[in-house]
Amino acid sequence: MPLDKGRLEISDDARIRCNAEAWSQIDESWTNGEIELALDRDVRDMLQLTVTAWKPFLDQKYETVKGAKGLLREYPELYEEVRHAFKTRELEGLVSCTILWPPKTEVIGGQKNSPSSTHTADLHKSFVRPFRGAAVDGLYEYLTNNNAKFSNPDSSPQYAKFCSIVQSSGTGKSRLMTELRTKDVILLYMNLRPKDDSGFPERDPVPSAILTEDLGLTSAQYTARCCAFFAALFITLRTDFTASLLTPDGSDITRVVEKWNMYMCDMGSEHRRKFFDRVQAEYQRALSSITAETAKPEGEPSVEDTTDKMGSMTLAGATSKPENPPKPATSEADKSPKSVIGKSDESPNPSKSDKPPELEGGQAMIQEYRAMLRALPQLFGRSMDHPKLVIAFDEAHPLSIMQKHFRPSHILCRVISAYSRLKNQRASVWVVFASTTSKVADFSAPQVIYDSARVAEGGELLFPPYTRLGWDQNADPLDGIAANAVAKFDHIIGFGRPLWSSLKSVEMSDVDGIIAIARFKLCKAAYFNPADTDQALAVLSQRFGLDVCFGHPDSVSYLETAVASHLRICTGTTEDRAWRFTSYPSEPFLSCVAADLLHESPGRLGDTLKTLTRKVDSGMFEIGQSGELASRLLWLLAKDKYVRDKVHSEVAHPYIHQPSAGPWDVELIDCQKVPVIPFLEYLFGDQFSSTISSTAKTAFKDAYINFSHWVSMKQDISPRRKTENVADKDDARKSAEDWTLRHWHRTSAVQCCHGQPHVDKMIPIFFDDPSSGDRDEDRMSQLFISDKAGKKASKAALNVIQRSHSSIECVTKLPYIAVLVDLGVEKPDFSVTFPEKPSQGSDPCLRIYATRGSMVSAPFLTRHPEVAGTLRHLVVRQQSPMYRERFGSYLQDQMEFGSTSLDRHMRWEAGKHVPQ
Repeated sequence: MPLDKGRLEISDDARIRCNAEAWSQIDESWTNGEIELALDRDVRDMLQLTVTAWKPFLDQKYETVKGAKGLLREYPELYEEVRHAFKTRELEGLVSCTILWPPKTEVIGGQKNSPSSTHTADLHKSFVRPFRGAAVDGLYEYLTNNNAKFSNPDSSPQYAKFCSIVQSSGTGKSRLMTELRTKDVILLYMNLRPKDDSGFPERDPVPSAILTEDLGLTSAQYTARCCAFFAALFITLRTDFTASLLTPDGSDITRVVEKWNMYMCDMGSEHRRKFFDRVQAEYQRALSSITAETAKPEGEPSVEDTTDKMGSMTLAGATSKPENPPKPATSEADKSPKSVIGKSDESPNPSKSDKPPELEGGQAMIQEYRAMLRALPQLFGRSMDHPKLVIAFDEAHPLSIMQKHFRPSHILCRVISAYSRLKNQRASVWVVFASTTSKVADFSAPQVIYDSARVAEGGELLFPPYTRLGWDQNADPLDGIAANAVAKFDHIIGFGRPLWSSLKSVEMSDVDGIIAIARFKLCKAAYFNPADTDQALAVLSQRFGLDVCFGHPDSVSYLETAVASHLRICTGTTEDRAWRFTSYPSEPFLSCVAADLLHESPGRLGDTLKTLTRKVDSGMFEIGQSGELASRLLWLLAKDKYVRDKVHSEVAHPYIHQPSAGPWDVELIDCQKVPVIPFLEYLFGDQFSSTISSTAKTAFKDAYINFSHWVSMKQDISPRRKTENVADKDDARKSAEDWTLRHWHRTSAVQCCHGQPHVDKMIPIFFDDPSSGDRDEDRMSQLFISDKAGKKASKAALNVIQRSHSSIECVTKLPYIAVLVDLGVEKPDFSVTFPEKPSQGSDPCLRIYATRGSMVSAPFLTRHPEVAGTLRHLVVRQQSPMYRERFGSYLQDQMEFGSTSLDRHMRWEAGKHVPQ
């Protein structure tokens, strides 16, 4: 007898965490993956481990031997279920067996006493915390500019007043939209997430049912549904605000809008539920009216037949559907451009004289839109271009799923276009779609939209997606933590997207859980597969700064997938949508997760590098003119291996607990400092140990390096004071000590810009010696690296490296290190020099020269031939748009930490503030 199954009502984050914990326990019990659970005892043990890991979502009585044996005896079918889960490495089928679920609890005091509701409550707490940063100001600015552009007769014609917010997961898209309420904007927020998605904010059932469910319709029927829905929104909004304006406080327009927003942005509130109940009732009336008024073209079914079809477009469960839904019409009338429900396939070369077909219900919707504007001049007549009403669709990706006859987003956007382009009105009423993918509002508007008739119009544009959601809103200030404590988990998760810090506020969360969620989101899979191109490139790009080549045939699809599914950040798009500008900005916590994925098991690093090599060979990634990519791999992988071979060889997790500390007080091993001299001995081997002088060892005995990822600069370390580029800002440059310390705090190393004189990379050095200075800034120095990939030696260039050069200007009172590696030279050569008696006023420097031939014998590369092979292979072998808006530029700078040494690219504290 098959077992009853269902879907556990828990969040995706909790599901990921439990799944990872279960396999961790199972794999520890059976290290040999070839076992097939042949013994009943093995099946029982795996069942116990699974139930234990999925606490408290499964019945805990089955984590005991007695409970598991009794259950298997009662349900022998469960043996095969457990074996199948083990064989396929997939627990979803097993945990969906309802016999494993705990008994349902009573509803007490109006609240469900269940883990899922607790998790939702935790997410709600995170959602209502004070908003940090200027992202909402940037969005307000963006919508204002869009409205001005839409209404400007001298601008290229825009298709409609809709746009999208496109950014990867965890960047705060939902919260950003709801924060528009603070800008005196009427905000109607709707969440369209699928039914089985238990995330927060929760799904709004009324708009979701109308727009995303039961879509076995013709395009005309879905058009009628969309028009009826927007008509219902306009009617309900007009009714609500007309009543509010008649109250004693109605003369205070700002207060009226604020009060309405307060109720409607309280997710799950009774006021919000009643609003959508009224929308549903108005929708049913509007749809019935549209159905009754639909003209019957010659050869079409009768009005009665059409009414039956339209009846299926009401909310699920509201109206019974015909047992045998009619098939789409195929009469000759359907093929005519005059037909209401026509086909575009019949004419590959449409005539310019054809006119767009009228929308089914379009006139009724437009009438209600006009009625709303006329009834509320106090709201829609003020300050023309500033947004007055924003209709926000969150989790809008279900709209982009292609149906049999149409794509919902195309028709919905066509409906928006119909009321947007009314003559003699420029009310700033906008629809905003939010998603990790731009497909919802990213299409060839005229040709695709008019697919119900033989019509094509040209010259209409869509607004580029809004991508600037801010960065580092939860980062510690520079003086908020000591340089010796930068590896602390609490400190590191504050950098980057706000997701990581918000997860810490969830009561059911812990360090392992947050790491598991980050692993899943980066790979978009429960397990990292180094042979999977998207996963491998996501893990490597996060740490090593892979630059995608413009024009490669796989680049566009890769970047779109990386943003939608692998946490890559979108910083902008070209106007024609042909290219998007993306990167992995500095995010040290995610870099630590990526490092753990790379080194978690033997052979994984080599397999991942093979995937990278294939893509490099195809021309998809830039490798640099001087071996820059090979050099980034060499230095960071050497540091990874040093940490795992020499410092934490016995540590199973990517973190270590501090003695007598709490559960959150851990340090990430890839963010901990390592002594520079032992590290260089590990990298270069005996040739370094036998050559370095005792004077140099003494000078650097307290020196440490610390980096978990690379960041790329786009101008010299010391920028030119005056340039002729009007886009450059007049900004103060950070001091050398401050610039270096900020990279140390963020555990970032620097890839210099192309053309930086003398050096190509910088790794911060910290002297853990109180005698070096009272402040952390006083203890900073640098390790500079020069990359060379030519076949001829360039040893003389080593002495040219001077940090006092005008393009660098990073002189501190402590000694520094300069390394030149000739990666293209096969002949072995290695040297180390340091002044025994530095002259007064000199800048003492430990200088190291190495060729590739001298490095292949070093212990690091001989123990890791897969790294050596990749480096040999890689050695042999566009400019983003400028943003001139005030807030847009401010937000863009936050995602470019380390790209210059200017204040705006180094001071992460700006992430939580609004520019004055």
